[in-house]
Amino acid sequence: MKYLEYPLFAEGFVNRFLISEVHTQVREFTRSTLNGRVNEWLKKGFAIHENPCRKEFVNQRKCEVPDYPELADVTNGDMLKQYFPFGNPGVDASGFYYRPTYLRMYGYNVLWSDQKEEIDFELETCGGLTVWVNGQLICDFTPFTRNLVKKTVVSIPLLNGENTMVVCLDDLAERDTDYYFRMKRLGGADLKILIPVKEEADETVLSKIEHMLNGMSFDKEAYISELLKMNLNNPFENSLDLEVIITPGEFIEKMENSWKLIKTRKYTMEPGQKGLELFHTDEISPGYYYFTAVVTYQGITVKRKIGNQLVRNEFLQSGNDDLAVRKKLAFDAVLRFAPDNTYKAAALLYMEREYQRAEEILLEELEGVRSRKDCSDFHFIMMIYIYRIFNSRLSDTLKEALEETMVNYRYWIDEPGDDVMWFFSENHALLFHCCQYLAGSYLPERIFVNSGRLGEEVKARGEELLHQWFEDFFREFITEWNSNAYIPVDVLGIGTLYNLTDEGNPLHQKAKKALDMIFYSLAVNAHKGAVMTSFGRSYEKEMKGNYNAGTTSLLYVAYNTGYLNRACIGYIPLILGTYQPPEEYKKYALLNDNEEMIYQNTQGFENHVNLYLYKNSRALLSTAVGFKPFQKGYQEHILQATLDETAQLFINHPGESFPYGSGRPNFWAGNGVLPLGVQYENTAILRFHIEEEERIGYTHAYIPICSFTRYKGEEGIVVLEKDGAYIAVKALHGLIIQEHGPNQFREFISQGKDNVWVVRVGSLSEYGSLDAVFSAFKELKIITDGISTLVTDEKGTEYLLEPETLLKVNGEEVYHYPETVMGTIRWRERTT
Repeated sequence: MKYLEYPLFAEGFVNRFLISEVHTQVREFTRSTLNGRVNEWLKKGFAIHENPCRKEFVNQRKCEVPDYPELADVTNGDMLKQYFPFGNPGVDASGFYYRPTYLRMYGYNVLWSDQKEEIDFELETCGGLTVWVNGQLICDFTPFTRNLVKKTVVSIPLLNGENTMVVCLDDLAERDTDYYFRMKRLGGADLKILIPVKEEADETVLSKIEHMLNGMSFDKEAYISELLKMNLNNPFENSLDLEVIITPGEFIEKMENSWKLIKTRKYTMEPGQKGLELFHTDEISPGYYYFTAVVTYQGITVKRKIGNQLVRNEFLQSGNDDLAVRKKLAFDAVLRFAPDNTYKAAALLYMEREYQRAEEILLEELEGVRSRKDCSDFHFIMMIYIYRIFNSRLSDTLKEALEETMVNYRYWIDEPGDDVMWFFSENHALLFHCCQYLAGSYLPERIFVNSGRLGEEVKARGEELLHQWFEDFFREFITEWNSNAYIPVDVLGIGTLYNLTDEGNPLHQKAKKALDMIFYSLAVNAHKGAVMTSFGRSYEKEMKGNYNAGTTSLLYVAYNTGYLNRACIGYIPLILGTYQPPEEYKKYALLNDNEEMIYQNTQGFENHVNLYLYKNSRALLSTAVGFKPFQKGYQEHILQATLDETAQLFINHPGESFPYGSGRPNFWAGNGVLPLGVQYENTAILRFHIEEEERIGYTHAYIPICSFTRYKGEEGIVVLEKDGAYIAVKALHGLIIQEHGPNQFREFISQGKDNVWVVRVGSLSEYGSLDAVFSAFKELKIITDGISTLVTDEKGTEYLLEPETLLKVNGEEVYHYPETVMGTIRWRERTT
């Protein structure tokens, strides 16, 4: 048999396998109620909420070792496909599942040993991992801790020569599901991983394809109504066929009929061709997209994913001081570019167009609500709005279907269910409460099946929960602070409630107050039309896709300061209704050239985050001060420096070691281990302390130098300029620029688990030139002893970081947290 050979050194990972498809099976469990407090998981970890279905699954599964598979043909074929890790130390098949779904996949390889011996391997998994070697069961490791990796060490007896290894990874998927395993070789002896292939397979050709895809990249961070070209080079002296799968970056997993949004295009590259022209960006709807290049050679498929955002120039030119005009343009954007979902159906009905199409969309999307798919509340609330406002335009069939869905839905944790709908975050709780209150209002005499209550009782329960929600919101504000992903969802719920309640209704008044608070925060945190700050919940697509973020379009509709886009989940209730944000807040979003402001506030669950923001008309710097330093991170984004929508810098300890993974945290979004972050005026400092057992021993900065007009870097310092502003950064352990692959000329790596980063932003006029900024940062000194950190700048200003006081500047404590949720603003004119 022919094999591809890969060396397995000591402390190396067994990450080359032939793998099966993921077998999936939707499962039903005993219907149960849940307990817990909304938002508490953000402070104590999501593991505090475990669905009863998981306990039931684990009890069943631990009594049943998976079947050992019959592998008649173990070469790459219909049953097994070769897995190409592209930097992933393990095998990862993470994904999103609407309903409780059993997952099972198999992997196969051959380990070659030069002698008979027992070798220790460290196993880590999210899921259960069963291992057989030479047909012998080695372990059935079944922690089944949802999305929490667990480790064990096993000793595997190897024969001299070939040793067949079979692994099975299984789990119960509940919404976002980390589903992977890693096997690390412990000890000193070297081994080989052998992957069986058909005789005609050419190892050299496969290696060139893998290297080719490993090096693909884009030259820009945003393509604006222009030709999209990927840096992908054909290494062969003959033509090469490939395809590119184009997948929208929004929560496609959470949308009905998501397959309709995925496009595949086929290309042929000429011998030695450098670069691949994909298409003109205006050929498809704008948005943040993932591009998966797929090359198949002799039945072996190799694929790699990369992301970028596409922008329509007409959206950037759509500013208008007339709110009515902006609303009309927003409706037009929904009708032209939004996917066929509930929001488009609402726009069609509002504009009195294509009623039949709107009904077809709604009937199709109702299936997800009926089956209680996770995130069905995102769509159900707009369906209830449609039922109320456009009732006369709906067929009897659709009205009956909507009513039946309303009386059969599960509205809260005190009602039984075996679904995996997520109730415990601020935005989901809001939408469930709104749906409960409104559905009960409109069907007061009907029996709601899941709770056994009359509609009027359902309304009363929803009203009670809404008042409680608003009480928490006014006291704590947005727990997932500044989040581009979730603020629009809050606006969807609050805005729809505002639209469907009368002025005298206390819930209407609270909805207005809550919307005013949100738009105050958006205006204060906005810079050049987008919110690019520290985030309580971050995703890579929002951090990089600022033109297409939901908060960007909210700012456009509200204040004509952002940009129109198709991220309509937040702005749809604004353009359907009459709410107008207070005009006086607009001044915070648009500073004059000689103005600068500092904003400090405290918000979140039990006031768990203190925020600090500096901005002038050219630059912004934002930090979550002292947020859980040196603890395990999730999706929290601690520091952000911004000049415009693409000229930005952020720093993190990666949660996984390969780009475009699906982890939470992942390569760029969130932190494996959180730093101690502090900020004073336009200078911020991050102190990282990462324990030895953490696998990833570096931190890195995202700095797309293609988005700046000039940069200079050496001696652990990078300074950049654009439009009269600068960003400067220094890392204690130096900086190495990534020059290959998807992050080439974007990623600056600093090795070491104990590290300090210093970031400053400002107007270039403060120094006179970028060279002067660089010279100033060369004088900056960083000293740390493992507890305290002292940074001294070129002016002799001393920044002392300590665990208790967090930050002293020239010996004086500078923080007086906690602030209020609305915070304080210091506004002043710059003297330079």
